[in-house]
Amino acid sequence: MAAPSLDLVVDAMLSIALVEDRALGLEFTTDGILIRLPTTRRIAERLGVPHYYVLPLIGTLEADGLVTRAERVGIRTTPAGTRRLLDRIEEAYAEGAHALLGGEVFRLLLSRSR
Repeated sequence: MAAPSLDLVVDAMLSIALVEDRALGLEFTTDGILIRLPTTRRIAERLGVPHYYVLPLIGTLEADGLVTRAERVGIRTTPAGTRRLLDRIEEAYAEGAHALLGGEVFRLLLSRSR
């Protein structure tokens, strides 16, 4: 079994939120907008790989300053991670985002995160 790529992990996160759960958890802070992400176990289940395959990839996102992890709090994007995730949503999941948020809210999120 091959470990998934970072792109596959990000796409799994977005698919879980926008397609399966049809929910996008947003937090507004003075630093910017943060997005709550699915658990590593949930991402691994979606990809059909063991949990420990996903952990180093989340660690890479954390090292790159795109997400933060905290026990009992979960995984959240940083403002920079939000920008990258919203760009990916716009590129590959725009239909799901428009259906969930509406076009106006989605455009506001995009403009506020940039």
